[in-house]
Amino acid sequence: MKETSVVAELGDDWCDVTADRAEDCDLDHLALAAELSTEVHPAHPFFGTALEVIAHRLTNDDVLCRHRATPSRYSILHLTWSHREEIGGCPTIDADGEWRHIIAYENAVDAALSESAPNGAALSGEGRKPEQGPTGQPREAAPRRLS
Repeated sequence: MKETSVVAELGDDWCDVTADRAEDCDLDHLALAAELSTEVHPAHPFFGTALEVIAHRLTNDDVLCRHRATPSRYSILHLTWSHREEIGGCPTIDADGEWRHIIAYENAVDAALSESAPNGAALSGEGRKPEQGPTGQPREAAPRRLS
C-alpha cells in the first residue's frame, strides 16, 4: 500500500485497491467493484450512485468507496458475495460521510472491540474476525487475481 494514500490511515486491516498490488493481498480487486454493482438494488440508498471502490478490509467483506460525484464523501459497505441483486438493507452501509467520519467510525469500532476483550487481553487481528474471503470462506478460497 502506498503510504501517501488516505487508506494508509486506516491501518493494516485494509488493502488499498488503487495502489500497486499489495504483497499480502491476492484478492481480485476487479471482483469487488463488480460485486458491489451487482448487489446494490433499486431500493438501496446508493442505487444509481457512482461509487469507486478504493479499499477492502482483509478480515471481512467490507469495502471502502469514494463517491464520484462528491469526492469528499466516503462509505464503508459490507458485501454479502451472493453474486446477485440483494434485497432490503444489503449491502449494509456501515459508515458514511467525510474522511474524518470514516476515521471516527474505525476508531470507535476498535475501541469497542478492545473494551470487549476478556481481562483486557488483546484481540487478534486488531479485534476483527480472522482473515476470510467472500462469503466467509477461508482466504485461500477467495477470488484470486489472474497474473
